[in-house]
Amino acid sequence: MNTDSIFTTDLFLLDNPNDLISIDKWQKTVNLLAELFEAPAGFLVQYTQEGFQVTIASEQETNPYPSGIVIEPQANIFCRKIVETGEALYVNNALLDPCWDTNPEVHNDGFRSYLGVPVFWPCGAAFGTFCVMDYKETDYKKSYIELITQLKELLESDLALIGSYAQMQQLAITDPLCNVNNRRGFNILAEQRIKLAKRTGGLLCLLYLDIDQFKCVNDKFGHGVGDAVLQSVAQVLSDCVREADVVGRLGGDEFVALIALDNMSELANIKQRLTDAFEKVQNASSIPKVTVSIGNTFITESEDISDLLDAADRDMLDKKRGLAR
Repeated sequence: MNTDSIFTTDLFLLDNPNDLISIDKWQKTVNLLAELFEAPAGFLVQYTQEGFQVTIASEQETNPYPSGIVIEPQANIFCRKIVETGEALYVNNALLDPCWDTNPEVHNDGFRSYLGVPVFWPCGAAFGTFCVMDYKETDYKKSYIELITQLKELLESDLALIGSYAQMQQLAITDPLCNVNNRRGFNILAEQRIKLAKRTGGLLCLLYLDIDQFKCVNDKFGHGVGDAVLQSVAQVLSDCVREADVVGRLGGDEFVALIALDNMSELANIKQRLTDAFEKVQNASSIPKVTVSIGNTFITESEDISDLLDAADRDMLDKKRGLAR
C-alpha cells in the first residue's frame, strides 16, 4: 500500500481526462501560439513511456498532425530532445544539422524550423513540450522565445492545479502520524477493492489489529513513545501486505488491512509473518515491547464495509479476551 504517489504522470491526459483541465482553453492557447508566430503548426505534446502524444494541435489545414496521434518514444523528433535535456530548443533550419537526418518530421513531412519549450508537472517531472513548427527556415527574435515561455506557463498552472487538488485529496484520506489511510480513506478504497473482488471472484480478508495495553505505554513512557509504537505498527503492516492491499488506521491504536488471499489457509501464514515482524522491529529499536491482537473476517457478498469492520473487531476482541484469561 503506497500513499506517496500524489498524482499519475505516466498516463496520457487525452485517454484519462481530468475535470480540472479545460481542453478548450488549451486549444485556444495553442491556436494563439501558431497565430502569433505565423506558423503552420503548433502543438502541446505529452510524453510518457508509451511515446509522444499530440494532446493539442493547432486548428489549421496546414497542420499534418491531429490531436491524439502517438509517436514512438525512440523516434528522433524535436520534442524528444527537449524531454531528454529539459531545455528549450530552437532549430531554424533542420536541413543544416545532420543530427536531424533521421527526423521523420523533417524528411517525411517537410518541416524545417522548430521552436519548443519544456512543460513540467508540478512535481518536476517532464510533461512534454509546447512548440511551433514551420515548413520554411525562420529567424525568431529572443522576444519570441520569451513569449512561448510565458504561454506555456499558463498550461503549467493548470497542471499545478491538478497537483494541488490531488494533494488535498491525499491529505483528506491519509493519517498524518502513520502515513497510511485514515478511516475515510480506508472505507473508500476498501469498497472499491471489494467491488472488484466480487466481479472477479477474488478472496479477500479483513484484518483488524489492536495494540494490547497501549494505554499503559502512553502512561508509562509518554505520548511521544506511544506515537513511535503506532508508527512502527503501521510500517510493519504496510511492509507485510501486498502493494494492492489496503491498509488503514481507524483511530487510536486500531489498524485494519484488507488483503487478497490465494486461499483461506494463507491467512495463518500472514498473521504469523506480522507477529514475527512486530517482534523483529521491537528488538531492533528502543520502543517498548508490545503485542498486537489480530481479528479477521472473510468478505461475503452481502456485507458492507461497516458490517465487515464490526465482525473483524468482534473477532479481535474475542482473541484479546482469550489472551487475558
